[in-house]
Amino acid sequence: MSGAKVPALLTVLAGNFDTQPHAFAFLLQEAGRYGLTFDLADVDVIQSARPVRLAHYFRPAIVARIEALMGDADTVIVVRPSTLTARRDFPGSGSDLRLLGRFAGEIIETEQSGTWS
Repeated sequence: MSGAKVPALLTVLAGNFDTQPHAFAFLLQEAGRYGLTFDLADVDVIQSARPVRLAHYFRPAIVARIEALMGDADTVIVVRPSTLTARRDFPGSGSDLRLLGRFAGEIIETEQSGTWS
């Protein structure tokens, strides 16, 4: 597989979660409240080495802004364009997830040749 970086508008959420699986489970639960389904491959839950991992998506100035907006949150969630990002009111008020914003970034699109069995 090979990939190319593609510009994208990425949604960034923040919250406090004990583990990555807990964050994924909460995100699935929140999406269910809106009747939304999504592919977990469109979500990156980041708890450690945040600046390094965010740099895979964003320019340094945007990484610094995201870090500042996180406040006391220990987890940042980057969501690729998907059904979740199409809903402007996701996550809703009262959620343990907080929308930090939508930022211009890059994602790696992979080319898959052949079939998987």
